[in-house]
Amino acid sequence: MVNFAVWLDGVILKIDLTDSLYKIYKGDKISLPITYDINDDWLKIYDQIREVELAILSPYDETTTKTILERINLKPSYVIANRGRTKPSKEPYRILIEVSRWDPLQIVTLASSPLDLLSARFFDSRIKVICVKRYQECSKYSPFLYSANLEDAISSLKRLKVIR
Repeated sequence: MVNFAVWLDGVILKIDLTDSLYKIYKGDKISLPITYDINDDWLKIYDQIREVELAILSPYDETTTKTILERINLKPSYVIANRGRTKPSKEPYRILIEVSRWDPLQIVTLASSPLDLLSARFFDSRIKVICVKRYQECSKYSPFLYSANLEDAISSLKRLKVIR
């Protein structure tokens, strides 16, 4: 059984927080911009993965994450909001594993930024990270798959029999 972990920013929302998150990681005190615009390919594949357990990983605090999820009408099995340390950090995955009891070998992460991939690698390198080309190039960090869009990513996962 495969479980999906999906980063809210970049994969679902039309926003690239990579530079802002990197500045925060380096110690700057800045606020993250917010959007409610959804990537078109997310809407298409959400119906295909709705049947499996879905965790949303969010760089936003719990209140902001909840507001965004309500506004875009998304009801995942688990929501892992920023509790002080977000990407690039193993903290989001540590919390996810703690609350879900998922096996890292059974997690497929949909990502769009090098920081997404690094967070998974910092926690457990066995997590399958599917990097979708959005705003940043993350193929150099050796994702499990690299795809032009989410539809192609899901098709590849089906061909590889990772999902049905």
